[in-house]
Amino acid sequence: MLHIILGLFFLALGIWGIYDEYYYVADIVKGGLPICMMLIGLLATLAGFIPPKTEEEASENDE
Repeated sequence: MLHIILGLFFLALGIWGIYDEYYYVADIVKGGLPICMMLIGLLATLAGFIPPKTEEEASENDE
């Protein structure tokens, strides 16, 4: 029950913070978005280098 109350409190606090300090939030989003995009691109590139496992390899590793 405590987790639900704290969750709702922090949700309301976050909504109020976005409403009250909109320009600060917009600055953080504008500055953080390119960094997130670079990290996602790096992750996607690394995922492309790893070959997918075949069904035979997957079944050998499970045993």
